[in-house]
Amino acid sequence: MKTGLLLPILLATSISVSAELQKMSADGETLKPDSLEWSCVLDKKNSLVWEVKSEEEGLQYALNTYTWFDGLSGRDSGTFTKNCYWGKNCNTKSFIEDINNRELCSFSDWRLPTRNELNSIVDYYGDSDALINTDFFPNTQVDTYWTSTSLKESPSLAYEIPFFFGGSTVRDKTIDTFVRLVRSAD
Repeated sequence: MKTGLLLPILLATSISVSAELQKMSADGETLKPDSLEWSCVLDKKNSLVWEVKSEEEGLQYALNTYTWFDGLSGRDSGTFTKNCYWGKNCNTKSFIEDINNRELCSFSDWRLPTRNELNSIVDYYGDSDALINTDFFPNTQVDTYWTSTSLKESPSLAYEIPFFFGGSTVRDKTIDTFVRLVRSAD
């Protein structure tokens, strides 16, 4: 009898999470859930707007990776800063500046998410290998994504969220990984 109740509870949880997400156009307008093209996702529950990655090569290409750099700590150029589409200065600071200059979804205040913010879109109940709702966040890699949160005891390390088992880990800022930007919806 307990097993019979588990499926409806899991389905209800999945539906309620999806109901909190809304697709947005490149102009920042909200779209219908069945829209086939969108650039951002509004997370109404957490009052955040998320960047959506593209399968096409370019600035938001899903396979671009970046070293962690904020102008003070991390690495702006080096061995691992050549793994984005344009092949140089592949660091978080440059990427954020480029997205803000492009005014993705009509906004210019994009940033790295905090550890808690990025963990808020981890979806343990989905059907994909990546622990995220791929109906809203397609092209998400089964890998780690940078957060803005540095390790207090060791500022050369920053937290990352692994979208293959959840939780968080730390990585040396000079090594590259994936990025998903966010901004406040308020």
